[in-house]
Amino acid sequence: MKLYKPEFLIICLFFLGLFLTSQALSKQTYTSTRTDGLIRAGISTNNFRNLEYEKISLFSEGKLELFDKFFNSKICETSPADIIKFEIEKTSFKIYKNNEKIADHVFGPIRVTPLDENPINVAGLKRKGKQAAYRGNFEIIRVPDKKGKLSLVNVLALEEYLKGVVPNELPPSFGMEALKAQAIAARNYAIRPRVKNFPHFDVCDSVQSQVYFGYNTEAPESNEAIENTKGLVALHEGEVILALYSSTAGGYTENFENAFSEPGGGNFPATPLPYLKGKPDDGKTSVLNSDERARRFYTSQPASFDQKSRYYRWTKQWGAEELRNVLNSTLSNYPSCKLISPSVKKGGDIGRIKRIDAVSRGVSGKIIALSVKTSKGEWIIKKELLIRRVFKKDSKALPSANMVFDNVIKDGYLSILRVHGGGFGHGVGMSQYGASYMSKNGYKFNKILQHYYTDIAIGTWPVYMASEYVTSPIKQEFSSPTGKADLIIENPEFIEEFDFTINSYKIALGKKQLEHEKIRVPLDNFVKKGINEIIYYPISETEEKSIKAWVEVFRKAVK
Repeated sequence: MKLYKPEFLIICLFFLGLFLTSQALSKQTYTSTRTDGLIRAGISTNNFRNLEYEKISLFSEGKLELFDKFFNSKICETSPADIIKFEIEKTSFKIYKNNEKIADHVFGPIRVTPLDENPINVAGLKRKGKQAAYRGNFEIIRVPDKKGKLSLVNVLALEEYLKGVVPNELPPSFGMEALKAQAIAARNYAIRPRVKNFPHFDVCDSVQSQVYFGYNTEAPESNEAIENTKGLVALHEGEVILALYSSTAGGYTENFENAFSEPGGGNFPATPLPYLKGKPDDGKTSVLNSDERARRFYTSQPASFDQKSRYYRWTKQWGAEELRNVLNSTLSNYPSCKLISPSVKKGGDIGRIKRIDAVSRGVSGKIIALSVKTSKGEWIIKKELLIRRVFKKDSKALPSANMVFDNVIKDGYLSILRVHGGGFGHGVGMSQYGASYMSKNGYKFNKILQHYYTDIAIGTWPVYMASEYVTSPIKQEFSSPTGKADLIIENPEFIEEFDFTINSYKIALGKKQLEHEKIRVPLDNFVKKGINEIIYYPISETEEKSIKAWVEVFRKAVK
């Protein structure tokens, strides 16, 4: 692919001046992209173990409208503080207002919409010890193939959703630039979750997706960070990345494939992702994929962005019988798991333990597979999360699988096992404690993200437009902290006309400007610091052709 040279683009923009107008466009109806659109979040019970309910009650300080989406009809309108209860009888809903039945045989889904600015409260549900309240709408949905079960789905704008995520994933005390980095990572994850196991919503509200606690847990600092990064996502080669993050990497992040399976519980290791590559904080430490290197690293305190975390370094210890009992119990919880070989049945006994050893390690020293040798044979356990859950201490999973073992042997059998480890979580992508340290030591959010995610740019969610689909213009809002940006256009089918508006300046690109497969158009003369608006217009080609475009606010870091 060819790119315009900067000098040539300047000439192009000079001629484009013929097509510019500062006159505001007349109001139109715009088609939203995903970053301006809606997120569907499944709401869990108080213990976060269940996304299904037998009944649910909602209330608001304002009025609510109930609407049956199946029959496309209004059910009723409530008064402030009315408690609305939903139950399922066989295959339809019964609805009560203040314990008086107001409707039955409602097939649903039922949409609950606030008629003012008040959030919707879920009766009996707490988040951070507070009444659970949510922006946006709710949908009450029957769970497929489960009689008497319903799901509660919060439907709201992505930017509003983030306000209930960011302060619950990263404390505001971690610093403004860290909050901005977290806002972008969370925006990415909402758009592109690692797996989608939920047929009726995009994400859930727990660590199974990312923590979302709603309106009553918002914070002014995180709301500011979200606004100051509005519309921005991390991109690799023009695609929204899977922006994984965890609490503490331990000074060295890990490759994606060494920590995760294929989506949906598929093969392990997973297919590598080029932007999720492990790296040390100091930029000098060599890979830790041997016991010797891992031991040297995790039994010392090298300089690291993570060093303020209490999980930067940690130790655990078991007696032989204690560990035997733990492994008998935990291994038997996974009787059909292909990552444990051979399997252990309920009530089974692995025998007296001889020793525990790492079989293979990732670049950060993270254990990919380990061996448990006993009087009855050898067990191989793979994948960091499973290893952490199997080797419990005080009924808790280990903080991470970045660890080395001290086997204390007596008469040929294990007497004591000591573990020296570092980090908390999977260690892939952004370290939240690392982001905090960087934020407090002068790093801007783009530099934080580009440290943890390899070869990324930061810009808007890419827009795809095809000539065979007639659409309304597409509008995006995005923040530019520097007042600089480029428009990137991928044009493999060589369309000959493409129009867009940036902050009320309309620009028309013609055949001469669109003669390459990939084009970078500087927008610095039209972009301001703060929030900007770009509008893309439909393609009018007679043949079936398509184009992809996005705004890049920060270019890929130069190595």
